[in-house]
Amino acid sequence: MRFIDILREAEEEEGVGSARAKYDVAIQTANTDEVIGALDNIENYGVYAQSLRDPETIKKVFGPSIPTQRPAAAFKDWDNRSEETKRFKLIDIEKRAPEDYRNAIEDAKDGFEEWEAEGNDGDIIDYLLSLSGKELPKDLIGKQKSANGSGLGRVYFPLKTPDNLKKYGGRLEQGIHFYIKDNNIVFPFDKSPYSSKPYLQKVLNAIMDKAGVEYKLVDIERLDDEDSKIIEKPKKTSEEVIAFADTLDQIEKIRSKFKEEIGDVKSAKYETEPVEKDGKRRYKLTVTGISYDQKVKLIIKKGDLKEGMEFDLDLYLMQKRAGL
Repeated sequence: MRFIDILREAEEEEGVGSARAKYDVAIQTANTDEVIGALDNIENYGVYAQSLRDPETIKKVFGPSIPTQRPAAAFKDWDNRSEETKRFKLIDIEKRAPEDYRNAIEDAKDGFEEWEAEGNDGDIIDYLLSLSGKELPKDLIGKQKSANGSGLGRVYFPLKTPDNLKKYGGRLEQGIHFYIKDNNIVFPFDKSPYSSKPYLQKVLNAIMDKAGVEYKLVDIERLDDEDSKIIEKPKKTSEEVIAFADTLDQIEKIRSKFKEEIGDVKSAKYETEPVEKDGKRRYKLTVTGISYDQKVKLIIKKGDLKEGMEFDLDLYLMQKRAGL
């Protein structure tokens, strides 16, 4: 068999270049309702709610960024509201801008008396509800308070402060960002609003930890459809790298180079032992408790440390998988 065929056969055994299963993130739980409740509560998201905001909602709540456009936007918003939501807007304005609200009520008294004289029943709030946006007292909208007109509409629309923005962050929604199957809440990555799977995992951990629910975050094989069988990705065992040297001094130098290469990895263990190899007494260094990426680095480093070595198939395969 030719040498290149041996390499190809070894690659197939290693899985290099072959199709591999893709995995999505899932939350496993014994209490699905509790987890869904945690995902629905924006208080659990912290800063992660920002990337889920609906731009149209933000524009509707805070109004246009150009001051001169805010009054017209306020009039249109008011006219499109139901009587109930108009009441909520007045309560909101009274809470945020009590002085402007009091001035508006004062300005509305004359109009309210005429409204009553025309046979209408109700209080001054009912009178305000009967007005169109353009007819509202200007203090409910926000007058120009500076040369650049930045105060226009800044009573009707709240200021876009970090605290106010937090109230309108988005949520991960069922049917859009995730679905439920058995005791798994599955987050297909192609529907994720976050840029990478590790970031999505970080967000989910933060939400669940904040809510204080019991859960387990797992990788599951990507399903063709929601009726497919859930298959959890097997946990990877700790990777290891083995190196040999003729003397203890040489093996200690290799250990030092390895540590220098991957840094201070707390889980990494370096064990040295004397062995008989090829009829000679040699020393063996075994490194465990490392990740696959760290293993790649150490095998490459081991190759660099070998002088006049023969072709290292292990090194070749690891470099190929790493794209080096």
